[in-house]
Amino acid sequence: MFSALRGIWDNTYGLLVDDGQLAVGAIVALAITWLVASSGTDAVRENAGWLLLALVVVLVVANLYRAGRNARRRIS
Repeated sequence: MFSALRGIWDNTYGLLVDDGQLAVGAIVALAITWLVASSGTDAVRENAGWLLLALVVVLVVANLYRAGRNARRRIS
């Protein structure tokens, strides 16, 4: 049990150190999905995975856009 919790902590910490904004966004997306799934009907619970997927895709696209802008700024 302790080794599993230690592994979860190490992975979460690694995400925050490597790319903090993306990791925090993914955790927020997971929390939003959990809230929607826990308070919704059975149909909402069945489709909560699609909500999580959509939120994470939006986060990744926004992160790529921001990284592209930063790279373009460094080149100029």
